[in-house]
Amino acid sequence: MQKVIDYIEEHRKTYENHAFFTRLLTDESLPGEKRLAWGPSVVPFIMGYSDLNKYVFRKDEENSRPDQLQALLNAHTYEEDFHWQWMLTDLEKLGADTSMPLSDATRVLWSADFSHSRRLCLELAALAAGAPTYAVFAMVESIEAVSITIFTHCRGIALRDGRECEFFGTKHYMAEASHSIKSPEIEEKSLPSLDEAQREEAKRMVDRTFSLFDNWSGSLLRFALESGDHERTYERVIQESKDLLPEAEAVAAAAF
Repeated sequence: MQKVIDYIEEHRKTYENHAFFTRLLTDESLPGEKRLAWGPSVVPFIMGYSDLNKYVFRKDEENSRPDQLQALLNAHTYEEDFHWQWMLTDLEKLGADTSMPLSDATRVLWSADFSHSRRLCLELAALAAGAPTYAVFAMVESIEAVSITIFTHCRGIALRDGRECEFFGTKHYMAEASHSIKSPEIEEKSLPSLDEAQREEAKRMVDRTFSLFDNWSGSLLRFALESGDHERTYERVIQESKDLLPEAEAVAAAAF
């Protein structure tokens, strides 16, 4: 398994050169609000990832005795339980927490602008479904590698009023660093050995996971560059959704 962990680190180093970092997060000439303008678009993924931890990655501990890797996965899912609450407090700091009817909030979260984060959760769930524990472990450790890379670069970003975000800032970085792939709780344990076929399957899972996050990060970059004002973005996607209604009704009527 250690070879798979090393393989993840190779991918992480490559991922760090993504334009999401070089053109946005590390560009100190941009105000903090612009460098973090992608924040609202990750809401579906962060909330969905909370569910992935509860219902996909975590296995029933009462009815079975988990193997070593599953025990590590279970522990990880509890560590991640409440990170999403920090994100919700950050939406106000980023000027992205406007009041709207539940129906309009639904239009925003299920809009094309937010589809990259919704789709990512579905793709990860599909990959994990039926996969052996060592492959799911490789997936989760890959996600951790992505996470620690992102929040390393979010660390210290100050907004115009001098505040720093919690989820998109040092607080979350410190939480992630305590259970990243280089943490003692991973390194000090003797991870189980994989045979050649298992190792290759785990590496394919790593390849696919990083490919998904490469695409997702590209979408975050585009969202940030195209979003100048969150409220106007919301107004646009809400109106686009409402404009679809007559078209959808016409299609439904034509089907009868």
